Amino acid sequence: MPHLTLEYTDSLKLEGNFPELFKQLHQVLVDLAGIQPGNCKSRAVRLTEYFVGRGKGRQAFLHLQVRFLEGRSPDLKRKVGDALLQELRTACPEEIQVTVEILDIEKDVYFKYPDLPSPS
Repeated sequence: MPHLTLEYTDSLKLEGNFPELFKQLHQVLVDLAGIQPGNCKSRAVRLTEYFVGRGKGRQAFLHLQVRFLEGRSPDLKRKVGDALLQELRTACPEEIQVTVEILDIEKDVYFKYPDLPSPS
């Protein structure tokens, strides 16, 4: 059920590369967090309005937000975050700011059809 949202500035030429990039990001989640690949949902958001720092020089950036159900350890989140960061840096080798943010979704307030299995 992980939701990945990749925000990227419009100066980066990433269009057309998203299927392969998302496939690689999903594989990190499968390998490190035991996620079922069919549960991964990814989207890319192209930013045309943004401001970085003082607005000088190269302002391009990538930011990946990953949200999945609560319960994973901080250590696992660090491993996943580091691996996702490396995948993004490989996909976009330009000298830009690349960030990854991992957030928990509370099970009690996440709704899905078909329903999630009952907690055991």
